[in-house]
Amino acid sequence: MHDMLGWDVGDTDPTDYEKVCPPGGELAVFVTEPCSAKAHGPWFAYYRGGHLCTGFSFEAPGDRVGEDPDVLLPALVAAGLVGPHAQHGTEDFEERIVRAITEALSLPELELP
Repeated sequence: MHDMLGWDVGDTDPTDYEKVCPPGGELAVFVTEPCSAKAHGPWFAYYRGGHLCTGFSFEAPGDRVGEDPDVLLPALVAAGLVGPHAQHGTEDFEERIVRAITEALSLPELELP
C-alpha cells in the first residue's frame, strides 16, 4: 500500500510505478486516495515487466486501460462487478473489487487501517 502524496514534505507528484517494476517482475498497486480533494474513488493498477498491464478506477471497473486491460475481466465478471449481471452501488462494492483482484492475482489479504 502506498499513501501516494506526502503533503507535509512537498511530495505531490504521481509515482512512476513502471520504474519500480523490473523486467520479469509484477506489481499490484492499490491507489487508495488518488484525489481526495475531488472525492475520486480508489484506483487499481497491475504492472508486468515494467508496463501497465491493466488499470481501472473503482468507480468504473468496466473502463479498463493498459496493454492487457481484460486480464482480470473473468474475475470481475464472476464477482458481479462488470457485465450484464453487475451489481453496482452496493455497500460492499469496493470490498468485492479488492477481493476479486486479490483472489485472481493470488495476493495476500490486505489489512486496511
